[in-house]
Amino acid sequence: WSDESIITNASNYEDGMANMNTIKAINPDLSKYPAFRWCADYGTDWYLPALNELKTIYDNKSTINSILSAYGYTSLDASYYWSSTQPSNSSVGMWNFRSGYSEYYPKSNPYTVRAVLAF
Repeated sequence: WSDESIITNASNYEDGMANMNTIKAINPDLSKYPAFRWCADYGTDWYLPALNELKTIYDNKSTINSILSAYGYTSLDASYYWSSTQPSNSSVGMWNFRSGYSEYYPKSNPYTVRAVLAF
């Protein structure tokens, strides 16, 4: 997610694009925020989802995986996905796709990122 030990105010639990814009205001090229950068590299409408957006994705995992598989994309199999929601200066919200619960981990840990497209 990032090695920066600051509070970014990317604390929105519902709107990952709002969190993405908050991070871009701090670091426009996203060089200090590789999870956000990875999502932005897909295009301007792609972003790192907020924690509750990941919950919605998890709740619809079977349907989404069927669609992803039909188009040849990687299914939602990873244990943990980073969210864009940062409730403190050192931890970030993640969604555990095996247990179905949110968890909080140090933002310097290497975990999976899943970009989503705004529509």
